[in-house]
Amino acid sequence: MKALSYLIFTQIKNRILSLKKKPALLIFYIIIFLFVIGSMVTLLFFGKAQESKPNADDRVLFLFICGFGLLYLYTFIVSGLSTGSSLFSMADVGLLFVAPISNKKILFYGLISTIGKTIFASIFIIYQVPNLKKSFDYSTIEVLGLFFIYIVMIVFCQIFSIGIYLFSNGNQARKNLVKTLLYGFFGVLAFSVYMIIQDRQVDILEAAKILVDSKWFGYAPVAGWSIMFFKGLLEGTVMQIAISLILFIGFSVLIISLLTAHDADYYEDVLYSTEKTFQMQKDYKEGRNLSGTVNRKIKIKDNENGIGKGKGASVFAYKHMLEMKRVSRFVFIDSATVFFAAGAAIAGHYIKEDVYGYIVLSVLVYLQFFTTVLGRLKIELIKPFIYLVPESSFKKLIAASFTSLIKPCIDGFIIFGAFALTGGASLPQCFLMALAYSSTGAVFVGLTIVYQRVLGGQPSKILQALISMILFIAIFTPSIAATVLVSIFILPDSLKFLTLLPFVIVNYICAFIIFYSCRNLLDNTEYSEGMSLPVR
Repeated sequence: MKALSYLIFTQIKNRILSLKKKPALLIFYIIIFLFVIGSMVTLLFFGKAQESKPNADDRVLFLFICGFGLLYLYTFIVSGLSTGSSLFSMADVGLLFVAPISNKKILFYGLISTIGKTIFASIFIIYQVPNLKKSFDYSTIEVLGLFFIYIVMIVFCQIFSIGIYLFSNGNQARKNLVKTLLYGFFGVLAFSVYMIIQDRQVDILEAAKILVDSKWFGYAPVAGWSIMFFKGLLEGTVMQIAISLILFIGFSVLIISLLTAHDADYYEDVLYSTEKTFQMQKDYKEGRNLSGTVNRKIKIKDNENGIGKGKGASVFAYKHMLEMKRVSRFVFIDSATVFFAAGAAIAGHYIKEDVYGYIVLSVLVYLQFFTTVLGRLKIELIKPFIYLVPESSFKKLIAASFTSLIKPCIDGFIIFGAFALTGGASLPQCFLMALAYSSTGAVFVGLTIVYQRVLGGQPSKILQALISMILFIAIFTPSIAATVLVSIFILPDSLKFLTLLPFVIVNYICAFIIFYSCRNLLDNTEYSEGMSLPVR
């Protein structure tokens, strides 16, 4: 254990010393540290009793715990069916897997390392201390209990993913069994919500609250166990806390026992997933395609096809459409479009107030930000090939942005068309929400170009995140301000459905200004790490 202890403390020391060469990261950590200190001061010195709001309902927090639990359960099970999870990094593989150290001790090291990383990644819960105290009047113990169960949830899901991989690897029948149980479990939950709605005549949100607060749901894997622990903490029921911890610890011990049974060598079982994770992280940093087609043999046809017979800037638009066609035969309509449209239709059926339409729009725009800014255009701009095509920079930008501009338009009308069909909002309002969704897509495409213009080859991910947030706020402030002012001071009640019109107009104007201002972005090239230039 001395070697493992030395490795852990040396890694921590080296991370701290490396901050000397990364001032932006150091500033970021200082800001996080100050926020944590402020939250802890609030927790310790103002922890007593604030009068909770009349509408503060513990079941709202249960819903959040349930949502995270189900999300992690689904994600890690799907990962376990393909590559499994891993408690190690490639550095651990190089240092430990070849060392004369017991594999059980190495596994223990992996667990400790994972718990440490999870604690650091879960620090955002501390920021919510003032909100938890103000809304729910939680004490120090209850907030720390929430922090604890979140960590337990993630660590267990990683171990569970390894167990799924061990159980199903190389056996299609077992994989099908796991998939059947997984989708059956979610089907039972959906059916339970439906039955509560029919039985008690409540909306879908209230039905979900009733479900997560029921006793039997406490025995549902991960999500239910976590809620049982937190409810036991709130109600002072030791039995509920004990049962929850027994379920988490019992299944974890069982999986670890199977992993190390009879001195089995588990290295091969986790090595593939470790390599896969490392390769994905490396590809992301270098802007490569993460679709998993790197190792696939691709047949090349020497034909003149595509837009303009494969010549000029249009090759990038055609290339992106071919990539989308590999995902879905309908090109612009993929599984995400269908999923969001189904969700909007369900929300529209059960929630009839106009304000909820704007909430649906806000959630979709939030998700759209990540899919657009981290999408095909971003990857294209950091590759050298777009600079080598003998066309004007503006034409190449438009061609490379074509699919990213068109998809939000199609998605918006499909999603909010479904929302209108189920009675979620009036047809004119849904039409404007679809336009708003497409306009934010155009702005996000513009933001991708601005990021490349401002940040370029900036290697610091932390600095990128800070500058990105500043640009995001600066660009959306005019459209939001125009919407609020027009809605309050100009529009009469009979025309309130036009509230989003200023938002749409200002967004498209901002997107046009961004494109025109950055039209010469591709005229100058700068070589940066991760840009692989062709070798002659």
